[in-house]
Amino acid sequence: MEKLDIDYKKALKAHCKSLIVDKVKSLEEAMESAQQSANAETRSTAGDKHDTARAMMHLEKEKMGTQLSQNLQLLKVIEEINDVKAETIKPGSLIKTNKGIYYLLISIGQVKFENTNVFVISAQSPIGKIFIRKSADDKVKFNGSEMTIIEHL
Repeated sequence: MEKLDIDYKKALKAHCKSLIVDKVKSLEEAMESAQQSANAETRSTAGDKHDTARAMMHLEKEKMGTQLSQNLQLLKVIEEINDVKAETIKPGSLIKTNKGIYYLLISIGQVKFENTNVFVISAQSPIGKIFIRKSADDKVKFNGSEMTIIEHL
């Protein structure tokens, strides 16, 4: 990628949002399936076995509920991010460095987008905190490695 542009940034944001929407859908389907399994579980003469299976399903459903809640919160964060370029790096900034491209959005990790690897990170992550309020030509150090910010959008 030669130069960052707003269309690329908007498309990348939409891509990240779709990744989270897909997770939400799959968690909702898994929770529905777990509920159907729990409803189908009939009481047999082996009552303890039945109770254990129901308890395990309930725990699994609770875990999925927590994940669902976290992913819905991530969607909210994506929606609230402002795409306007600022003088310095802030949440929502797309950052090109000599070591790669970073997007300060939410913690997803490395994402392949339009044949480019982009590190989608949150502003609260250790590296995200380092980027905040920096601008082009600034140097940042992370894990003993120095990076130069080429541009940000």
